[in-house]
Amino acid sequence: MTTDEIQQIIDYAYPKIQEYYGGGESSIPSIELHVDIYARLSGDPEARGEASKSTKAQYDEDTNVIYIYYPNIENEEDLLRSLVHEYTHYKQDHSLFQKYRDMYDYDDPKNKIEAEAKKAEEDWYLFKLDKNENN
Repeated sequence: MTTDEIQQIIDYAYPKIQEYYGGGESSIPSIELHVDIYARLSGDPEARGEASKSTKAQYDEDTNVIYIYYPNIENEEDLLRSLVHEYTHYKQDHSLFQKYRDMYDYDDPKNKIEAEAKKAEEDWYLFKLDKNENN
C-alpha cells in the first residue's frame, strides 16, 4: 500500500474508531507513519533489525502516539486491525500495560493486555473505507 492509500484510510477510519471506543485517560493519540521501528528509534533512516519486517504498528504511552510502519501494512484490513489494536492499548491501564509486558511474552495467552487488543481487532470491519463516500 502507498502512504497516500494508508493516510486516506486513517483519515476515514480513525475518527470512527475514536467515536466507537471513546477516549482514554490522556488525549487522543496522534498517528505517525514511519518506514521502520529501528529507523524511528535510532534516528538513522537506514537502521533495520530483527523486528523490521514484522512490526506493523506500535502505541507509545510516553509520547501518546500510534506509530504505523507502513511498508509492513499489507491491505486495508491489516491497517484497520493495527489501528484498533493500538487504540485499545491507548485505552488500557498503562500501569498494567507495563506489568504484563514485564511478566509475559507478547503471544503468551496470560498476557491480558495483548489478548484484549487482539480480540478488539475483530471489530476492524466496522471501520472499512466506504468507497462511495469519497466519490
